[in-house]
Amino acid sequence: MPRTQAVHSKAVPWPSAPTDGADKRFADRAYKELERLIVTLELAPGDWITETSLSERLGVSRTPVREALQRLARAKLIEIVPRRGLRITNVRVEDQLALLEFRREVERFLAVQSAKRASVGDRERFHKMAEGMEECSLSRDENEHYKIDFEYKLLLVHTAGNDHASEAVAPLWASSRRFSWVTRASRDISLSSKLTARVMRAIVDGDVARTARTTDAYMDALEELARRSLDTAL
Repeated sequence: MPRTQAVHSKAVPWPSAPTDGADKRFADRAYKELERLIVTLELAPGDWITETSLSERLGVSRTPVREALQRLARAKLIEIVPRRGLRITNVRVEDQLALLEFRREVERFLAVQSAKRASVGDRERFHKMAEGMEECSLSRDENEHYKIDFEYKLLLVHTAGNDHASEAVAPLWASSRRFSWVTRASRDISLSSKLTARVMRAIVDGDVARTARTTDAYMDALEELARRSLDTAL
């Protein structure tokens, strides 16, 4: 039998039988928590897990956990192995490079659409985030960088207003977050913050051509990091 990762319940218990709109909220919360555990390697590559163990860890019924696991499988963070169970996938540079190739196109599209469609309020939020990222480029505050980056991506999909693109990029971002965590020792937070801020500034200005260029420059930096990682054991 495969080894199952030991778990301990440490979350505030959730109702065991959510109904109606609550189902999605519980599934979303389960997804975010499980993604965090995988991204930060608390659930490490190669670990075997079960719906029951995760349900106990989160203090939630198996239904939202099952839905969250399906989403994580689409993000290729877990693998459903027939007749064996669920396993956390390994981190492979080759997979990340292939992912970035597609992510580049989708992310450029979202950024360009945001530059075209963002409301005055949205542009003010992008402006504040750009200021925050520029501060991170000086302070090299990883936690603040990742917090702003997460909020930026949520705003990006909101302002772009294209559900198909949003659904396509969400699992790519999830997988990239884990790769960024694994390679954080060699990641230049200052450069990443600066490049992200430039994309935000271009969106604020509504400059479509500059938005596309700065998005590509940001993706170039991510690809360079992945290629450097080819020479490093993950």
